[in-house]
Amino acid sequence: MTKHKYLQELDHSNFEIVNGEPDIRGWDVRYGNGEKIGSVEELILDTKAKKIRYMVVDLDENELRLEHRKVFIPIGFAELDDLHDDVLIPNVSVDQLTQLPDYKRNALTPELERSIASVFGRKVRVEPAATIERGERKSARSITDDDIDPDFYSHDHYKDNLFKNRSQQTRRPSLHESEYDEGLRLLQKRNENEKIDTSDLTDAEREKLLKYRKELYRQRRYKNESV
Repeated sequence: MTKHKYLQELDHSNFEIVNGEPDIRGWDVRYGNGEKIGSVEELILDTKAKKIRYMVVDLDENELRLEHRKVFIPIGFAELDDLHDDVLIPNVSVDQLTQLPDYKRNALTPELERSIASVFGRKVRVEPAATIERGERKSARSITDDDIDPDFYSHDHYKDNLFKNRSQQTRRPSLHESEYDEGLRLLQKRNENEKIDTSDLTDAEREKLLKYRKELYRQRRYKNESV
């Protein structure tokens, strides 16, 4: 199955969360009772719609005795804890977490998306809508676009609920052409008028960036709990 044409890791795109808005990568993922599920490693961006479609959640250090692996969770299941800025997924069960397919970089296909949807009880079309006559080869369009129904992302599972529990003064995240925070020095790879391209990040650089984000998160959480 061909990789999805428009979905890619946010770190590998020419987009970034607007400067000053919360970037949930590195944040803890928890249930409402405080049980830790894992942490947000990456966000999956729809470059055509300019919207986040999935979180990649690393189940390492979870408190549920789940296997250590990484999974895709549709962004519509995520909410923010207004006090600690944890990411909450109150409507995702432990059983569903165990059924979700593993995350592999650059491997999110329409087939995998349908598999994720089925875990959450959605009935989705398995084959492209267009019928293919015997002996006729599928066009590139039918492989990359038509495998996913045009209304697939209109479901509640893909509605951004991150800020529904936050105060009116807090704005929701939006996306724009790459403008990285000065603190993320690893990503300053441009002159003033050039776009940033992070596609050449090595695995070691990506791991360093994730550790940096987690450390910022821990510092902020400790500060909030000390108030």
